[in-house]
Amino acid sequence: MNKCPLDIDKIQSNRLFKEMHSYGLINELVLRNLVIQSEYLELRKTYHQIESIFILSERHHLSYYAINNILFRKRTNKPIYGYIK
Repeated sequence: MNKCPLDIDKIQSNRLFKEMHSYGLINELVLRNLVIQSEYLELRKTYHQIESIFILSERHHLSYYAINNILFRKRTNKPIYGYIK
């Protein structure tokens, strides 16, 4: 997991991001996972690991295991932008 929290709000308010999103070029799943990872880092400042995961699970309507996989499963990096066919 990336240890540096991203400013997701700043990214989403960017003009280029909004334009790419309007054309469907943003991978929504990757964006959601980045939001979850960023929120997790903020929650860990106040809560224990398990509590943070349960909070995210309720907030995003995902299972504990889904959140755990998003946070800790080793993956290849996927770009946030989609591919044009």
